[in-house]
Amino acid sequence: MALIAQPFRHPDSGIYYLRRRVPDDLRQIIGKTEIRRSLRTRNHQQAKAAFALAYAESERLFKDARQGLYTEHYKPEAVARALPTPVMPARTEGHIKLSEALVRYVQSISMSGRSEYVSRRHAVDYSRAVNRYITDMGDKPIAAIQASDIHVFAANLIQPADANVKPLATSSTRLLLARLSSVLAFSVDSGLIETNPVTASRIHKRLGSGKPKRRLDDNRGYSWSELVTLFSHAEFQQLRTAEGRPGNAVFWIPLIAAYTGGRREELAQLYVEDIHQHEGGSWFIRIIDDRPDKSVKTDSSRRQIPVHPDLIDLGLLTLLQGHEPGTRLFPQLVKVSDGFAGIVSKSWRPITQKCGVYQPGRNPLHAFRHSFKTLAREHGIPKEVSDWITGHASGHIGDSYGINPLSRMATEIQKLPSIAKAAGLLPRG
Repeated sequence: MALIAQPFRHPDSGIYYLRRRVPDDLRQIIGKTEIRRSLRTRNHQQAKAAFALAYAESERLFKDARQGLYTEHYKPEAVARALPTPVMPARTEGHIKLSEALVRYVQSISMSGRSEYVSRRHAVDYSRAVNRYITDMGDKPIAAIQASDIHVFAANLIQPADANVKPLATSSTRLLLARLSSVLAFSVDSGLIETNPVTASRIHKRLGSGKPKRRLDDNRGYSWSELVTLFSHAEFQQLRTAEGRPGNAVFWIPLIAAYTGGRREELAQLYVEDIHQHEGGSWFIRIIDDRPDKSVKTDSSRRQIPVHPDLIDLGLLTLLQGHEPGTRLFPQLVKVSDGFAGIVSKSWRPITQKCGVYQPGRNPLHAFRHSFKTLAREHGIPKEVSDWITGHASGHIGDSYGINPLSRMATEIQKLPSIAKAAGLLPRG
């Protein structure tokens, strides 16, 4: 099936173009391998209309060239002049203020098909970014926001004029600007403004790369000795019977994360029925957003994770006792703005500091996800199985076909070494 031709949007300027490959038999006649023509607009709807006219003109050029009618009039420079210039309709809604544009954007989130929790969290995060701009720069009409305003705003985030305002790191500034840009891009797509001032400002290039260069000694996960140190520490082991909030969740969530590579929120939001036994006898943890208070990061995050035998021996199934289906595995965890697991993270960090394994820049709970991938590589778990377990998308379209065999995952997970035995949580033998 042939692809439908579409206008090309320049990644820096945001202006749309006609780009057409010149057929091989016409390249010597026309003198180019590609026809490229600015459609002189950053609005997608206008670009589609202008693209249709420009595309039809390029078709006529190719037809005349094949019929021997190609003349000086059709030289590439002349073609650009001959193709029709799109008529830009007058804007009628550019006077709306940024706060109103935000309201429209938040209303549009409900159309995305995401879960209620994810949509609400998305709305909160993006509203914070826009409201920070309004606080610093004023609630301007969106058509009045200029690229220069974005630069002033970014500079004030990193070096606030008010000494009482905490400066943001460059990474946090980039994230805030990206969210502001999304709201303004929605306004462009909705026909409210012609240009996204954040994109036009090219501020992200001035702020530098969003990701620091990887160093050879950069390890975001725990080493084997660090894992043993953490789980053998007396203060950690005493948390098995801890009560209250967060209680024993600080014992179980790090352990489960170490043996599965699961994300902290995926584990903190589990329900009793999410720990279940497969028909082959193996136990699995189900990660799925089947309730309003559960969410997944990506589509590939919905998965079944095999339970390592060590977790069974440690008493994971005892967490199910006395709890009816429909209740949460860690009922003491209360959902707040940062999810169920925030309090677990805050309680886990001091333990890593007491054990001497805390490192600035390494997320104390997310580090288990990196550790799991490293252990899987070291002990021969194939990458495809490791990706199934952690919910990492491979990027290959073929991997979206069929299902991930649970029996294979249950077998491969047993290749992991026993962290619990090395840390003295289980007897060696």
